[in-house]
Amino acid sequence: MNNEYDEGQFTDDEYNGEYDDGYNDDYDDYDESDDYEEDDDSSSGGGKHGGSGKLFIIVLFLMAAIGGTYFGLRFLNVDIMKSFSIESILKGSSQDTASSDQSGQSSSEAAQSGEETEENTQNTENAENTDAQSSQDTSESEEVQNNTVKESEIKITFENDSRSKFLYFDDGYLYLTKDGAKYYLDLDTQKWNDTYTMSSVTGISNGKYAIINDVQGKNLRLYSTDGLAFSAQTDGNIVSCALNSQGTSAVIQKYGEDYKISVIRNDGQILMERFEQDSGIYPLSAALSEDSRILAVTYADTSDIEIKAKVLLFYVNKEDSKNTATGEFYAGIEKEDIIAPYIFALDGKFVIVYDKGLFAVDANGNEVWNTPISNRIDAVAVTQNGNIVLALGEQLAGSEGFENGTVYILNKNGKEKSEYLVGDDISYLNVAGKNIIIGSGNDFICINESAKENWHFTATQVIKDVFPYTGGNKVLVITGSEAKIIEAE
Repeated sequence: MNNEYDEGQFTDDEYNGEYDDGYNDDYDDYDESDDYEEDDDSSSGGGKHGGSGKLFIIVLFLMAAIGGTYFGLRFLNVDIMKSFSIESILKGSSQDTASSDQSGQSSSEAAQSGEETEENTQNTENAENTDAQSSQDTSESEEVQNNTVKESEIKITFENDSRSKFLYFDDGYLYLTKDGAKYYLDLDTQKWNDTYTMSSVTGISNGKYAIINDVQGKNLRLYSTDGLAFSAQTDGNIVSCALNSQGTSAVIQKYGEDYKISVIRNDGQILMERFEQDSGIYPLSAALSEDSRILAVTYADTSDIEIKAKVLLFYVNKEDSKNTATGEFYAGIEKEDIIAPYIFALDGKFVIVYDKGLFAVDANGNEVWNTPISNRIDAVAVTQNGNIVLALGEQLAGSEGFENGTVYILNKNGKEKSEYLVGDDISYLNVAGKNIIIGSGNDFICINESAKENWHFTATQVIKDVFPYTGGNKVLVITGSEAKIIEAE
């Protein structure tokens, strides 16, 4: 469980839709392709998911507007709206009918008005900080002295448009660009490098393995701490990846009009493939047990009047399956009127994040705990010890929850362990080992699993990522053009 969920973070610019990691650019290119229009827009009515997809999205946004919930949850560096082409479907709907456009726009505004306000405030704060920095060197020195003890000479520099990304990887750092990957034990000790070509790269790590892929593309690469384990080209466009500590991955692909889920061993061998072809049934997220024996998948079922969330469990090895002939699920659970966009394995169970909380099922599909949350869940991450970290936003309509800007920490049984009040909107959440790093505006704070503060600093420029560095109060800070080490308070 070490680092699989470390990439549940989202930067302040990502949170406001501005972070230029190439996701939006590639997504827009993909949206304009002929194949994509044929598969998802289905204006002719011939696609299995086309019409129901539009209805599904409109219903989701109406639910968001009425219920006060927000489905922009960030987890494993995935935005459910972008991953499942929701934004493009909304665009297609708006071109078809004016009423669809008005429904999508008004619901989106209702769901994201808080984020727009934060964006305006953040831009103003950044402008003020920039003016102060350029006009008074002494003011900058005082701020650095108050918030940063020392800045190291060792740096990694890159171009602003390089779409660079860092992953915390087995106490080291995997540096990803669109041209290749480099693994650093620390900033001045590079262990290996690998070259490739991707338009926009993303990835997750778990223990001694990390998997990366081309966003909405077909390139997939698995690394161990010793280097490249395998590379592959998928049949469909990659929607999301899950990874266990053994290096086995579950990859959800958009495959023509349908979806395809592949389970791939750490040597590149495909252990299982499943096609999702039922109309109105959408796979949202997948997870694998630590022994790679069980695949768990969450679905949104829109085939009936009421939206349902389904969690189905499959044996990866057909010899283990009770339905070897069909490969169907052997256990499952169904809940009405909720959306469950994410699932992850934890301590022999599968934890499902839904729009009103979290619940867990065991390997037999039995619900073992359920923890309602009366706030918008903005981000989720899991520590090395298996504690679940939630970044909470505003309270849900008609509910009394936590104060906006609370970091809520649960143990692996769904019970409260601790909480930490930031006091403002949380724009960044990252977990590295046992460290929990929180961002709010320009302020970054590191706490432990008991919510005790380790260090903090105030940034004087836009920060993309923050990681602990070799213990203590040393911090690896990633900006738009460099990775550098500072010492925080």
